[in-house]
Amino acid sequence: MSADASSVQATLATLNDQAMAIEFASISQRVRKRRLVLYFGRETFSDNTKYLYLSDLARERNYEVIWCSFSSQVINSLTARGLPCLDLAQNIDRTIDLLLHASVAVFSVNANESLRGAYALNACLAGAKKVQLWHGISVKHLVLELIPHLTLRNSEIRRPFYMASQTDYVLSTASFFDRYWSGVFGCRNLVRAGFPRNEVLLRPIKPFDTIGCEYDMDLDMAMNARRKNVLVLPTWQRGQETYLMTPRFLSTLTAIAQRESINFVLKMHPMYKLVGADTIRQGEGFTFIDAGVDVYPLLHRFDALVTDYSSIMFDFLLTGKPVMTLDLSNQQHQNFEPDFSLVPDLPYRHVFTPDTFIEQLGKALYRDELGPQRQIMASTIFETDPTQASSQLLSFIDRLVDDREISDGEFTVHG
Repeated sequence: MSADASSVQATLATLNDQAMAIEFASISQRVRKRRLVLYFGRETFSDNTKYLYLSDLARERNYEVIWCSFSSQVINSLTARGLPCLDLAQNIDRTIDLLLHASVAVFSVNANESLRGAYALNACLAGAKKVQLWHGISVKHLVLELIPHLTLRNSEIRRPFYMASQTDYVLSTASFFDRYWSGVFGCRNLVRAGFPRNEVLLRPIKPFDTIGCEYDMDLDMAMNARRKNVLVLPTWQRGQETYLMTPRFLSTLTAIAQRESINFVLKMHPMYKLVGADTIRQGEGFTFIDAGVDVYPLLHRFDALVTDYSSIMFDFLLTGKPVMTLDLSNQQHQNFEPDFSLVPDLPYRHVFTPDTFIEQLGKALYRDELGPQRQIMASTIFETDPTQASSQLLSFIDRLVDDREISDGEFTVHG
């Protein structure tokens, strides 16, 4: 463990005191808030909060905006570009002050992940309005809906459930998902808009979009060659691997890449690190992207997407290009996922098994007939204009900040 990581761990250890958390929560609910919006994300600069944060900074507004992270790499990258950010571990008293006084806190993953499980930091946001954007439409049962499948006596499981259930507003991209998202977070207040990260699929890339999207030049050269480009995205499988994580599948991709004019680009879910990545990267027509890279600025450059059941498949529909998914219907995977009943039942994807992958790949790339169905699916799961996601969400956040200032100015005089 590095000295920097050790310092963060030592800081976090002091913030898990339950009595401190109770007191911070009480103070947070009483203290007058500042016109301050805090954005939180993963260990990397990516996902929905990244793009909403950048959109917030790029416009005229009457409140302060700060990106919050424990990652010194992210903080250094943002600081070098003059973007406002806070290293949550650098000055803990300043961190506590800012979190206690924030009007709004915006997340795109479980607050437990963004706050490294620190009860006291979570408690500092008790008086803020917490907005959860999450990171995609899911065929997974999430958070509170996992209670029947997991033991809450385990604090490592219980703590994420607790922190997620403190959400005040949850983004829901379509009426089809309203009941689902309400149950996942135990939240009755939903916000209708698209995902901010999808805007980059539908507009020109802006300079700051590429922060967190750093990759080897070999990838750029490969994708500019006259070959089909296919993105392969295994999802987070809770430790139970699917076919996409097996040596057989990787060998199949390498063989196809060498035989056909196809570039395969493999990116793992941020929760995983791929073993043997260095050797895979060397294969002709086969490139590995680090799990932490924000792939969204690159998505429009791919001709097809292959996944087991990653949520990115639904965003990729907005490109109009084919999606391939692994058939897990007759296999023993998790007993609660993937669950495709959580999304509309429309024929938007090419489904493959280990034995039919090559056939289905050829169909998707050269004989695709599902374009109209993908368009219907996209319009069903994204009810609002995907290019206006940030604008709609920021109008809502503006109101939250204004409402909090009005509320803080109200008091009753007795006598």
